Amino acid sequence: MALCCAGALWGSGMALAQRAPSGDWPLPAGDAGQSGWQKNEVQLSKDTAGKFKFLWKLKLEAGAKESNAFTEPILIQRLVTALGFKDFAYYATPTALYGVDNELGEVVWTKKYDVKPAGSGACSPSALSALMEPPPVINFNAAPRKPTDPPPPPVPLTPPGERRIGLVPPPGASRPVRGVYVLTSDGMLHQQIITSGLDFATPVRFLPAANSGNYGMMWLNDTMYAATGNNCPSVPNGVFSFDMSSPAYKLSTYATGKIRPLALTGPTVGADGTAYIVTGPGTSTGTVYADSVIALNKDMTVKGDYTPGGSLGIEHVSPVLFRYKGKELLVAPGKDGSIVLLDAAAIGGADHHTALASSPSLYKAGKHPWDSFAAWTDKTGTTWVYAAISGPVAAPNGSLAHGGIVAFKVEGDATAPKLTMAWVSPDMVNPAPPRIANGLIVALAGGNASTHGVLHLLDAETGAALYSSKDEIVTYTGFSGVAVGEAHAFFTDHDNNMYSFGIGMIH
Repeated sequence: MALCCAGALWGSGMALAQRAPSGDWPLPAGDAGQSGWQKNEVQLSKDTAGKFKFLWKLKLEAGAKESNAFTEPILIQRLVTALGFKDFAYYATPTALYGVDNELGEVVWTKKYDVKPAGSGACSPSALSALMEPPPVINFNAAPRKPTDPPPPPVPLTPPGERRIGLVPPPGASRPVRGVYVLTSDGMLHQQIITSGLDFATPVRFLPAANSGNYGMMWLNDTMYAATGNNCPSVPNGVFSFDMSSPAYKLSTYATGKIRPLALTGPTVGADGTAYIVTGPGTSTGTVYADSVIALNKDMTVKGDYTPGGSLGIEHVSPVLFRYKGKELLVAPGKDGSIVLLDAAAIGGADHHTALASSPSLYKAGKHPWDSFAAWTDKTGTTWVYAAISGPVAAPNGSLAHGGIVAFKVEGDATAPKLTMAWVSPDMVNPAPPRIANGLIVALAGGNASTHGVLHLLDAETGAALYSSKDEIVTYTGFSGVAVGEAHAFFTDHDNNMYSFGIGMIH
């Protein structure tokens, strides 16, 4: 049905480029660079922030999530289903994947996984890792097909018996289905059909064994990435790349031994397939560097490292990749509680210790549940980066008792940029990674066992508070990320309730 509708629109010569921008959120943090930037938001703005409100809450599964598991809904808009057009939010619990009508707050389908509980502590089954294959890029500037042109030859759909996970279609064909990929606690990778939750193909082994305590996955160009860092006996600490472009499913591994990757939200991946991670404390050996930012080729060999010296003092963090004046830069943690900008093509420079720019010290090393970054470019061309810190902040222009968000402008030449501090948010307990949408920061203060979560809207340029959910979130959210699309924000709390805040639609 979806293919027929798509073909009818394309063949009729309708101006598909005039379609409203998509609100898809296919990957953790929105993209493989983990920027946290929803580039297609148009409805939510500083002028409409007053319409932002709590919309619904949906209980998905009994029992609290494991505190060590990162979770974040993924979104797809205007999907053609047997029930009509639907906007979907997908969310994975320890045992199931849920397809939720994200406008009505109703479960459309549930996919249960027959995964037997095993392991203990951080290595026991926790919330499953899930992401969606990003949509194909369509060249809307291509010359339209003339009515007199012969139609392209039909490409038959792949029979069910010939399907496989990550199937690459034949030349001239679009993908038979955009998959929702789920990594279960037994190390198997599943691909679910987005409209029904049914298996697209037989699962394949991704991680070498069960009960790995894996962190979030990331996807780019038919390669899946993941990291493990809970010192589980079955799967070593490390970073993994899984090539799905052929049935061989080549697995490459960067084993880090006793040094933990800190990639709670999965590795950050550049356009060329380079994966970036931050490592925890320990003793550096061989090509495994402690308290460093490491760049890995697709085959998991080391491409470069930035080792500032001394402890980074962070429990979990992933760097963020962004473009600045034609150059790819990383924002990452530095020494003495600072944040740094790195050249993504040569992190650390020739001596492996040199950053392009560094901020003043923002925090002291200590117990930080997780820290995170985000980046965007405003309409004037100014690039901004944000650091969410889950411990006390002592910045030159503001201090926070529990944590919060510190905003910087990136200024100067791309080879010698500067980080200019702009503002500090209100105090937040356990801030989630910031999300940027049309000049606004969507900031979730996750709370803890003593206080509930609070969702904020902030002016991305000034930090001014535009909205607060106050007491509408009933408990804390744990390691929950926020998915943003079409004037909505979705996240889950510690009790597996999915929340929707945003500008409501008339049904």
